[in-house]
Amino acid sequence: MSAKYKVIQWATGVVGSTALGGVLRHPKLELVGVKVYSPKKNGLDAGDIAGTDKTGIIATQDVDELLALDADCVLYCPLRWKTEEICQLLEAGLHVITPCPYWFPYLQNPEAAQAIEAACKKGNVNLHASGCNPGGIAERFPLTFTGWCNRIDRITMTECGDCRTYSSEGVMRHLMNLGKTPEQAERNPIKEALAKSWNEPIDMIAEGLGSRVVSYEAHHDYILANQPIETAVGIIEEGTIALNHYRHIGITAEGTEIVQEQIWYVDDREQTRLQRKMDIPRQSGWRIKLEGDVNLNIDIDFPSELNQDERVAQGLSTTAFHIVNAIPLVCEAPNPGLKTYLDLPMVTGCMGTHSARS
Repeated sequence: MSAKYKVIQWATGVVGSTALGGVLRHPKLELVGVKVYSPKKNGLDAGDIAGTDKTGIIATQDVDELLALDADCVLYCPLRWKTEEICQLLEAGLHVITPCPYWFPYLQNPEAAQAIEAACKKGNVNLHASGCNPGGIAERFPLTFTGWCNRIDRITMTECGDCRTYSSEGVMRHLMNLGKTPEQAERNPIKEALAKSWNEPIDMIAEGLGSRVVSYEAHHDYILANQPIETAVGIIEEGTIALNHYRHIGITAEGTEIVQEQIWYVDDREQTRLQRKMDIPRQSGWRIKLEGDVNLNIDIDFPSELNQDERVAQGLSTTAFHIVNAIPLVCEAPNPGLKTYLDLPMVTGCMGTHSARS
């Protein structure tokens, strides 16, 4: 095992550029390459992209150039991921850590799971999908708190987000459907893939509880803007979606309900710019709710003194830093294959290389 794991950062969007900075600061990692998609970033120093000092690592669009590098792993962060590309990296002998789907794909996308497992075996490497939600709030943290419970009737993971300052147009308009009409949202070709993505954490929680999901439900509700609303990705026009409420539910063989809920909106909590209001359970942030013989509400939030821009930036950082911190564990995990949170030790931050047990 090398003193530091050699990392290629693949894509430098809102999450990838933050992950890039995380790699540069991590004491167990060494950046060796950067894959970019924009011609404007091609040829830039990685430090210019991450907002740090110069690194001497020059970003490129050339995949063959990156595959020729002496690297251990790839932080794979494109918005439009490709299973074939992931498998290409794995077969080349590169561990892949990603915020893209494949958190627990065995039931929702068995073909991709089989392809990834085969590629891992061929390259003698691992793949791990991580992040914030999914990737933490949706499965890792709820499962942790189930250790305090015996009978579990319902587990609910709720994400509330004022998205006005979120700068990814692809996520805002195509994934969250903000700015679309309800008819356009219902015809969105990503709808089925999105449902599978939210069902993956549901399946993982059931697996972690020693159970299985026997039925799924999906409920989508939209509230329209009553006026134009300014956001970081342009105007959300009057009469288009300004609040998107998703609920995906899995019911286990024992009757436990596992609920993934997202409330994404482009207004403050008073909702004066919306045609009607809904009861939003909390400000931007997350709530994990367990109901059974022990009832728990676990709220995860950022300090109230942060402004909305700072909250969004730190929210993106949670995804980026989670995948960065997972790198050593994924590279060290035995038996090549797809690794979920059920297969890995605890992912923690890393401030140094000292160990009292070594």
